[in-house]
Amino acid sequence: MGILSMLAKGVQAMIDDANTPESFKIGEKFEGYVREFLFLSRHYDLLERTHSYTTNKDYVISSLNPDFKFRDRDTKREFYVEAKFRSALYNGKIVWCNESQLKRYSDINKNTPVFLILGFGEDPGCPDGVYLIPLSQAKYTGLFPSHAEKFQILPDQLITSKTLWLKH
Repeated sequence: MGILSMLAKGVQAMIDDANTPESFKIGEKFEGYVREFLFLSRHYDLLERTHSYTTNKDYVISSLNPDFKFRDRDTKREFYVEAKFRSALYNGKIVWCNESQLKRYSDINKNTPVFLILGFGEDPGCPDGVYLIPLSQAKYTGLFPSHAEKFQILPDQLITSKTLWLKH
């Protein structure tokens, strides 16, 4: 690869980063946290993952699915995880999705379990609070903090098979 080609790739990477909305950067950082600290590869096979903002310029239909699809290595059960990070309440609630997303996730949940992993705080790479909520317990686009707290886990707690399926 020539120097001009390398330079062009570097410039394109900087342009892509500058054009990526902050909300996507926050989401990608929290998704990295979820995979690195909560759903570790030694316990969960990663079957699907939503594409990055730059990949989705050429829209990938599977991006409509929750962020991750895993297989539990102990039980062999497959499930989805939607990762959301929020830094503030809106009208006293943690608004985690819109109506069309909730419907899509609910339809998926009929055949394959869907979990919401909700991070709350200032830094998506180090959330103050983490909540593992089965979709059956996240029936609305906004959750009251008192409801989410029922599903709180330690921020860097590996989610074991036992913990996961007890929540479901």
